[in-house]
Amino acid sequence: MPFNPKYTITDKTLNNIMTIASECEFIEQVRLTPKVEAKLRRQALLRSAHASTSLAGNKLSLKQVEALYKKKKT
Repeated sequence: MPFNPKYTITDKTLNNIMTIASECEFIEQVRLTPKVEAKLRRQALLRSAHASTSLAGNKLSLKQVEALYKKKKT
């Protein structure tokens, strides 16, 4: 039995997909300085930690998680 999806790909959806693909290509070509890359990695780590602990019931805000991270590093 063939798969029959229950959606249609509209022009708007297709344009959004093409925009995302174009932006991804641009991002992959950008050369980051080590300082900027480190900052982005830290932000990603903090957001990931915040999101995963929020799922587990942690009520800390992203700013509070960042404060804890900074305190641990000093």
